[in-house]
Amino acid sequence: MTPQGGMMMAAPGQSSGATIPLAVLIEYGLQRTYHDLVVLSELLPRKTDMDRKIDIFQFASRTRQLFVRLLALVKWANSASKVDKCMDICNFLEQQSMHFVETADSLFKMAKETLASARLPSFSLPCAIDVLTTGTYPRLPTCIRERIIPPDPITPQEKQQTLQRLNEVIQYRLVSNELPKQMRRIKIDQGRVKFYVEHEFEVTLTLMGDNPTIPWRLLDVNFLVEDNETGNGKSLVHSMQVHYIHELAQSRLLHVDHPLHDLYKFLHSFCQSLQLEVLHSQAQRLMSDRLRDSIRIEEYSLSKSLSISYWRDQLKKDKHQDVYTIHKLSVHVCEEDEGKPLQISHQPPMSPLESRKVGLAIKSDHLSIEKLLMQTIEVRTHSKLKELAREIQKMVDGKCDVCDMPVALHVSVLSPCMSAEVLRISIDVQTGSYMASVPCCDRSAVQGIEECLNGEHRGLEKLLMKLKVHLVLLRCEKCVQLMVASCRPSLPLINVSEHALAKLASTRLYVKVPKQYGIYVVVEVREGEMRKVEVNYYMLETTMCTADGAEDEIGEDNLVKAFMKAGQLTPIDTYSMVHGEFCKIFDGIPLTMDSLTRKRKIYLGECEEEPDPKRVKGSPYFVNELAYLLARCEEKLPFVFLGEELSKHGVSHDGGMLDGTGTSFSMSILYFPEILGLPEDVNDGLRKQLLQCRFRVHSRQPRLWVVEFVFNKSPVPSIHIKEKGPSQRICLSLDMNGDNVQKTVTDLLDEWTSIAYLYGCVMRFADSYNDARTGLSTMIEIQSYNYRKLTMAYGPNMCSLVSVAWRPTSKRFGLTLGTRLPSASANPHIPMLLQLTEEFNLHGSLAQLSQTLHDTWTPMMSVSKLPSAAILGASMHPRQHVQNFAVLPQSSSHVRIVCRNSHCLDVHFRGNKTVAVRDGAYSLFDTSKPIEGLYPTQGLKAFLSMFVDEGVTMGMGRQSTSADDNPPSPQPSELFMSSGQATGSPLSRQPGSQQGRQDGFRFHNPMTPPSNPHTPASPGSARLPAGVNPSPSTALMGTPSPGTLLTANSPSNPQLHVPSPGSFVAASPQSSLMSLHMQSPAASFMGPGMVDGGSPFPGSSLAMPSPGGARGGWVGSPSVQAPSPHTQQSPGHPALHSPQTHKDGDHKMAVVNPPSRILPQRAWAASIPTILSHKGFNTLLTPTPEPQQGAVQHPPASPLERFFACIIMRKHMVRVVNSESTITSVLSSEPGVTCFKVESMQFKITLNSTTSQSLHMKITPTPEYQDKWTAEELQILEKFFDLKAFCPPYKLNALTSIVRIVSAPYLIVKDCIQIMKLELMPDRSMKWTVQWCLTIPPPLHCISQVGGPAFVVKSKMIFMLQLTRIGLNVGSGEQSIVVPLLYEMQANKLVKVDLTRQTQANTPSMQANTPSLQAVGTMLNRFAEHYQQQNHSNECAILPAIKELLTNLVLPV
Repeated sequence: MTPQGGMMMAAPGQSSGATIPLAVLIEYGLQRTYHDLVVLSELLPRKTDMDRKIDIFQFASRTRQLFVRLLALVKWANSASKVDKCMDICNFLEQQSMHFVETADSLFKMAKETLASARLPSFSLPCAIDVLTTGTYPRLPTCIRERIIPPDPITPQEKQQTLQRLNEVIQYRLVSNELPKQMRRIKIDQGRVKFYVEHEFEVTLTLMGDNPTIPWRLLDVNFLVEDNETGNGKSLVHSMQVHYIHELAQSRLLHVDHPLHDLYKFLHSFCQSLQLEVLHSQAQRLMSDRLRDSIRIEEYSLSKSLSISYWRDQLKKDKHQDVYTIHKLSVHVCEEDEGKPLQISHQPPMSPLESRKVGLAIKSDHLSIEKLLMQTIEVRTHSKLKELAREIQKMVDGKCDVCDMPVALHVSVLSPCMSAEVLRISIDVQTGSYMASVPCCDRSAVQGIEECLNGEHRGLEKLLMKLKVHLVLLRCEKCVQLMVASCRPSLPLINVSEHALAKLASTRLYVKVPKQYGIYVVVEVREGEMRKVEVNYYMLETTMCTADGAEDEIGEDNLVKAFMKAGQLTPIDTYSMVHGEFCKIFDGIPLTMDSLTRKRKIYLGECEEEPDPKRVKGSPYFVNELAYLLARCEEKLPFVFLGEELSKHGVSHDGGMLDGTGTSFSMSILYFPEILGLPEDVNDGLRKQLLQCRFRVHSRQPRLWVVEFVFNKSPVPSIHIKEKGPSQRICLSLDMNGDNVQKTVTDLLDEWTSIAYLYGCVMRFADSYNDARTGLSTMIEIQSYNYRKLTMAYGPNMCSLVSVAWRPTSKRFGLTLGTRLPSASANPHIPMLLQLTEEFNLHGSLAQLSQTLHDTWTPMMSVSKLPSAAILGASMHPRQHVQNFAVLPQSSSHVRIVCRNSHCLDVHFRGNKTVAVRDGAYSLFDTSKPIEGLYPTQGLKAFLSMFVDEGVTMGMGRQSTSADDNPPSPQPSELFMSSGQATGSPLSRQPGSQQGRQDGFRFHNPMTPPSNPHTPASPGSARLPAGVNPSPSTALMGTPSPGTLLTANSPSNPQLHVPSPGSFVAASPQSSLMSLHMQSPAASFMGPGMVDGGSPFPGSSLAMPSPGGARGGWVGSPSVQAPSPHTQQSPGHPALHSPQTHKDGDHKMAVVNPPSRILPQRAWAASIPTILSHKGFNTLLTPTPEPQQGAVQHPPASPLERFFACIIMRKHMVRVVNSESTITSVLSSEPGVTCFKVESMQFKITLNSTTSQSLHMKITPTPEYQDKWTAEELQILEKFFDLKAFCPPYKLNALTSIVRIVSAPYLIVKDCIQIMKLELMPDRSMKWTVQWCLTIPPPLHCISQVGGPAFVVKSKMIFMLQLTRIGLNVGSGEQSIVVPLLYEMQANKLVKVDLTRQTQANTPSMQANTPSLQAVGTMLNRFAEHYQQQNHSNECAILPAIKELLTNLVLPV
């Protein structure tokens, strides 16, 4: 023992005792304790509570004793060193004492025994002499040589001769003696003879001499009996047993006359005994492992026989009988001939043929009792099944064959019979009982047959007939599975006991008719006469209900309806159905009752003889009768339900029938009811046009009704190829809902209504279109008219399309606009689609619609050229989107064009290819009240006059000379101090004139054009007080102000202080469309109230409302996207939109705006319409390149856009001038001119008097700085303003930056002008070009909002430049950089703006860390240090620093 890590301890009294370290001993104790604990945890859960307590206590006690001993041992080990020393001393003394005793004993024995007879021989002198002289020892004794050195071996030749001689002796002995016939397989070699008996033994003999009396010598014996199943080929005889048998056989060879015969009998008997033992052990193993009680060892006699009984369960069933059979297999030794192998016998005896199949004797090559039993059972099974087949063949019509492996009896119950329908009867190997199965059926279908076969076979025929019925029903079920249908053996019916279903056979199948609700086909299969099967079909109607039979409690949202109530049960005559017209099920067979019955039985597998190939088509699982019946019901029932619903709505039909080709069912509509609201001639004409209407079913998914209309030739010619024949075919697709036929009929009647309404319009239009005098055929082209929709082409190239169709849902016509090739743009009438639709629903005249579209196509195409996209930077708020132009249609001949939410044009389309344009900011009836949110446009009349053709203005009279084209701005006057003083109207307004006007116009507009010389003057102008000019609407205006669409008493009209005379709520829509002045080709077919030579457009003085004014129920026109900078809503007044429909409660939401702005009382020129031709109007709105662009390329803009840009930017210039403290406004007597001055210059902003499409800046130095400015510098600044400030997209903040630049100190402005020169005229000797950033670019969004003014002058100045590399491509990201610069005026130092401040999200700007900007900042800092050292205190450092950058800046790669 090694205590405490190294001390070794031995047992007392033994110095060499075994020791063990103390640590190992403790580890052993711990491992043992852990092992006991693990075993205890596994065993305790299976024990009782008391046993668990006992085991736990024993474990604790045992463990405690172990560790107490270890503790004692550890305490003792502390003092073990002293004990070890004492023990070592004692052991050493004992060893010394033992050595003394052994020495004394050895000396005594040597003296008494060894030395007593010890004598020394005389000295051998000859040997010594030989060794000393010759060095050898030749006198060694011979005995020593003979004992140590072996004799020489015989040679191989002698050995071969000896063995050959011995082989001859053995051959002679074998020839001279008789050998057993089983031992005649011999081999003589090397003086030995080997006898081989297959699968028994192998023995080797030899002879010890050539004397005939010398007995055989047994050299070796080997037993060849093996047990391959359990022994794995190992030897079954032990070596000791082999040795004993070897000695016994050798002894018998010495004393018998025929030694070889005796040797064979001896060894053969032993091998047979060994074989029986092997079979016995295998049988025992089978009984214990697999077969158990199925076999039994009846008798085992050692070395004689083995008897085994099988099919023991069959024996138990037969014990109650007086005579029962025991099946037994016996293996025994043949007593007659001991040389034969083991014999096999059976009980009861087998026939010789069956015995030969099993085998008459055991085969020793593979001993297997299991194989022998299986062969015996197989032969027995064949015998029993053949006997059963002969019995069943009398009960069925099909074949009964015994085949397959394992052996089974196949009974064809049906004919023809599929492999899955064959009744298979086999015998259980272990029990010997019959087992029955049908692959396509479950266990319950054949369980009765199996019990009957294992019994007395009573009632077997009835059971086979029941199985036959079940298989026929299963065929029907599989046939349904092949189709799109579902079936079930039963339904949750609550009234089966009281219904006719109770009288049907229990073997029935419920097949749901596809796509039908609550309709089932009941298939009844029952036994017939002469072992035949009858199949009957019924139609069952069901309804969903609750458990107590209530039907009204089932709601629509109830997804699960658990019960049904059976309705009418109708037998189906299958004979008449499957033998009708176009039915080809029984083609080729004579139509006799016998043949039909036989055919039916063949399909159901009931015919005895083999069917003819013609009679078997496809799989027997496909029952043609049932398939055809389901298909017929699926196709016919929808027509039945549809016919009932059509009859309820008064639609006559033929009930449905097969087509002439027999391809499908169809139903013809014979008569449609009249459409209410249409004239009788329209209904009659449409019925005459209709040649045929037929319903068909589209069978593919989704399932649809296909309705085919055949009409006579269309009343209007169409260019569509399918509409040029004598008849026209139209096909509709309607949803087929099995449970909602009402919707189908409703959709059909809606389609018929749509056809009728459209036909009414086309019928009235046909006469005018076909009349060449109207000229409509030259204006439009009928693209298609399919009675559901009319599509017409119009325009110069007939490239614009309009489609008219009746909308059943809204009960009104709907228009659809489109284009076709070669059109390259959208339909220009799309903005006024709502107005066109509303007007067409009012008058319903296709002729008027055609005339309107034809005459307005050109001006609307011009209007569509205006840019309508929302842009950024068009206002002072950088983040605010402002729509450039917004087109607000008011009617089909009246649109409003709003520019940037501030200015408006009122455009009326007139006849004779003219349009009337006026300033839409003026009120129509009171020019002193502009519309809120809109501003009058100065100089508009003069600008529009530039586009007037002389031929258009001839005969229109001279305009008023007192009209002023420069009205004061409605904004505060202090913003326009340079525009001249705002004078009032030269006509003083009488105090009672306003009241007089209110009293005179409190009635609806009589809508009489006073300017027409053929009609009397309007009474409105006669009632006006003296000194007040009449409203422009009563003189030359064609449309009222948008505000007049709201009456004076409406709470939504707070801006109008005077009741508007233009409220057309009660005006007749026809009157607003019939007062015409323009020569029109459609005058001959207009209404009787039209003026000769009229047009569908309002006259020059007709105040025409929007179409919704008379109906009061249509949506408004689209509003402007961006809010107005003043009112934060769509441009100006809500009246700019089309008339809105308000409810009673909507008036409370009206916004109360500030009081109306009052303009001086005078007739402003822009409020009087300017008549333009279509060509001039197109020129006004078509984008063209800027007249003077110079080297700078700008996007094209229309003259109107440039004009409005001049007005807007001039107003913004005034606003900026008044907001800057360093700028002084200068009054100017010229209208429309803005003047201001700064420290060193005076500026004059004027409008181009020639084109009115551009602003120009005229600069003159102040007297103090007359000599400090050169003409070149002033020209550069003026040119820069023209090319960079006033250019598309006309950004206001760019103009702000220009004003701030010129308001800077003199030296700074001078350097800025030089930078402008570098931009306008780049110096190619420099590496970089420079461009001013007048607005903040996106890369510098961290400084301020993108799009804001990029020039700030306070105590310091911030501006931004864009540098672009010349002649060298340095990469896509570094070819151009934007540099923010900060100029410190006090220090005269230019540096880069520090961009390290963080954004609102507390993330540093991405632009701040770019290497390019770092290089720019480093270069500017270095240049500032160098520049200050040179003492340029009187010069500005901006230009030198910029030139340094442009010349020497190198960006890091």
